[in-house]
Amino acid sequence: MLLHIHFVGIKGTGMSALAQITSTIEDTIVTGSDVNQKFFTDTILERVGITVLDFDPENVVNADLVVTSAAYDESHPEVVMAKKLNIPVLTYPQFLGKLMSEKKGICVAGTHGKTTTTAMVGKILLYTGYDPTIVVGSDVPCIGGNAHAGRGELFLAESCEYRRHFLNYSPEHLIITNMELDHPDYYKDLNDVLAAFSELAAKLPEHGNLIIWQEDPNRTHIKTRANITTYGLTSEADFRAENTIYNDTGSSFDVIIKGTNVGRISLAVSGKHNILDALGAIALTYCLGVPTNSILEALNDFNGTKRRFERLGTYKGAVIVDDYAHHPTEIQTTLDGARLSYPGRRIRAVFQPHTFSRTEKLFYEFSQAFGEADEVVLAEIFSSAREKKPDNNPISSAKLADLIRERGITTKYFPTLEEISSYLDQTLKENDLVITLGAGDVYKVGLILVS
Repeated sequence: MLLHIHFVGIKGTGMSALAQITSTIEDTIVTGSDVNQKFFTDTILERVGITVLDFDPENVVNADLVVTSAAYDESHPEVVMAKKLNIPVLTYPQFLGKLMSEKKGICVAGTHGKTTTTAMVGKILLYTGYDPTIVVGSDVPCIGGNAHAGRGELFLAESCEYRRHFLNYSPEHLIITNMELDHPDYYKDLNDVLAAFSELAAKLPEHGNLIIWQEDPNRTHIKTRANITTYGLTSEADFRAENTIYNDTGSSFDVIIKGTNVGRISLAVSGKHNILDALGAIALTYCLGVPTNSILEALNDFNGTKRRFERLGTYKGAVIVDDYAHHPTEIQTTLDGARLSYPGRRIRAVFQPHTFSRTEKLFYEFSQAFGEADEVVLAEIFSSAREKKPDNNPISSAKLADLIRERGITTKYFPTLEEISSYLDQTLKENDLVITLGAGDVYKVGLILVS
């Protein structure tokens, strides 16, 4: 008898990925519901034959299990109906943990870089015949979307620390890219964040592997019984890069493994952060026993993921790029990479702050993150579905613009994306590099320009 699983909020990146792989791991019928707003996952779900229903409590009446997105709580009408009918309800991380437990889990965790690192590991494992199951937080062309339903024994998942969701997983192997405070609506402080990562690392078995960034100032807080391998740009790292060259198509560098130069690799993505992500992926797959030459072949010319320094096109001679960066460190890193790859261009950063809680907690840090930008254009704060706009909130994009302007950087604020698009259309010059930054819908600015 087929198991009917219904996904509440199926258009979410993680939820749509789970829906795709579920029917290959479990003997199931998959249904899902969500809002009418268009997302990139609409195309993915249509491609795999999953129809998205409007929210309606009747959707769950015949379900055997309901899986709900982290964006919705127990008050959602479909969840209320499921509980009324005694239908089991699992959250996204709970269900992902259940699926992972049936295979050998690989988690990629960290405040920044986990999507790209997961995509890189996935590309290597697919290329070398491991055929893993993959769940990743973006549309990744080289793996065919945001999920891959593999027949192999490995289950690779991007693993978010929000609300300690990743503690629902029990991986055999783990990459930690870096650790910072990024969810102040949940974590009390950085020590609380480090405690969560430590708890995840403690779950690794003795025969497992922890791959961790050597230069992370908080690395020594993480204890594990698993084998520890480091990667980075300093000589102390087990896996490192040397002789790096940057250009407007990406970068190339020599890969050094425990002091031995094993070959050179080129990436079709920009910035030091992508080199670090590549080193993490190389280290993990090397520890799994993948031959070094095969790793380098698989990763050579890696061309990125959606919304990670994604080149959308050109307009009036200006290059238009979009990036998901929504934390001060991510913004600074992305702009540093842009300056390295496009040294002769005027960098115009269009930033849409994401969530009131993050903007308020890191307000000063955001004001300091745009040092490599020649101009900053701010959109209004994008409020996540999981937070309520605070009453009388003293924090705003207009006030952030004032603080950035005090640093001597030309800064403008516009209430709507349409006004930003119009302003850029009127002021673009041939040597400009426009980068839209943020986890909301600021990417629409770039799409308007190149359409």
